Amino acid sequence: MPESELSACGNNPGRPPGRRAFTLIELLVVIAIIAILAGLLLPALARAKTKAQAIGCASNSKQLQLCWHLYADDFNDNIVANALADSHSWIDGSVASIANSMPGATNVNVVRRGLLFKYNTSEKIYVCPGQRQVFNGSRVVALAPARSFSISGQMNGGTWNGSGVSAIILGQNPSSAPAYKKTSQINRPNPAQSIVFADESEYTIDDGYFATLVNEDTWQNFPAYRHGGSASFSFADGHSELKRWIEPSTALLKNPSGFSPAPKFGTQRNRDLQWVSERYINPPKP
Repeated sequence: MPESELSACGNNPGRPPGRRAFTLIELLVVIAIIAILAGLLLPALARAKTKAQAIGCASNSKQLQLCWHLYADDFNDNIVANALADSHSWIDGSVASIANSMPGATNVNVVRRGLLFKYNTSEKIYVCPGQRQVFNGSRVVALAPARSFSISGQMNGGTWNGSGVSAIILGQNPSSAPAYKKTSQINRPNPAQSIVFADESEYTIDDGYFATLVNEDTWQNFPAYRHGGSASFSFADGHSELKRWIEPSTALLKNPSGFSPAPKFGTQRNRDLQWVSERYINPPKP
């Protein structure tokens, strides 16, 4: 072997001739480029995740809406009961502490024993994919909930009287607009604008009954503020949609510091609250 080759092998054992290692500067440049790319990609990935959660939430409310219609088809157009704290309801409200306390907020028996469960036995459709916490009455707990949705009080909502639901009138809501008993009665507003399922905030979800004080400019129950500041709603005609909130004050609902009585929003009406009110009872006054 020539002396030059022997010298090369001796000086660089195990490394092919003509190859060299990265310098420290080159490694730092590569790391910096990776960090820049990650900084550009992570926000896009977060937005994609948020959008996917929103789509999943709307899909779940759509599937619940189908269950609601199937029940009415099976029971001569009668709307499934939305009875407060009772087992004769779309959820089993007799389960102790069904929400806003533990373990009720995570107790899947609430939905398993409900009147709609047989129409779709997937527990996941009762939960918004964007909800990762529950409220136990005093603090937020990072646990998966059993339920994220409630039904409008206008849809056969009230108290169980032994043979059916007795409607209740909340606050100054018009007595001329009692809760509907049959889907064919829905006309204020029309089915395409009448809320059935509402994605409700973990801070007020409790009995499965979602309500709004339409003549008092007040939230009775809070809609959710998830997946980019929105909530999903289903309607009596069968469709589901996402509502993105636009009022800065509505953002307060995602982390309220006390909510009794439900908050009002000054002399100028909150447009988000008005949107919900018009789809709860419209027109609000007789």
